[in-house]
Amino acid sequence: MRKTTLTLAITTSFLCFTATVDAQNVALDNWSLLELADVREVVEGDEWRAEKSFPDALRNAAQNFEIAGFYVPIEAQAYVQSFILVSDPLNCPFCGDSGYGPVLEVKTARPMPDIAEFAPISLVGTLEFIDDTDTFQMFRLVDARLTN
Repeated sequence: MRKTTLTLAITTSFLCFTATVDAQNVALDNWSLLELADVREVVEGDEWRAEKSFPDALRNAAQNFEIAGFYVPIEAQAYVQSFILVSDPLNCPFCGDSGYGPVLEVKTARPMPDIAEFAPISLVGTLEFIDDTDTFQMFRLVDARLTN
């Protein structure tokens, strides 16, 4: 009986660990999914616009969109509801030197205490697509909540 209990405990622990790793992989892999979206600058005479395309795979993943990244505050506050998430701290549009990488604007469902800049966090929310042709911004995560 002891051997069966030990085997069950090990199996349960492994399954929980596997589920956690899979959830983190999905959250990390969604950066790749965001990069599949495309924006093209179009200039015709005096007219300028940003034409955007969003792949079906990204549109299909919009509900309960999970993503992990690094927290970048927009302004210093004790409680925040709006900030930026980056895939890599070096790609921070305000402070990085290596260029401009994927950036996701985040609006939380409820105010949360401010955390340290570049703290790793995981979120889930609804991915909102920005079809506005006057900006290069393509999406934001709304009604987001921390998962870690």
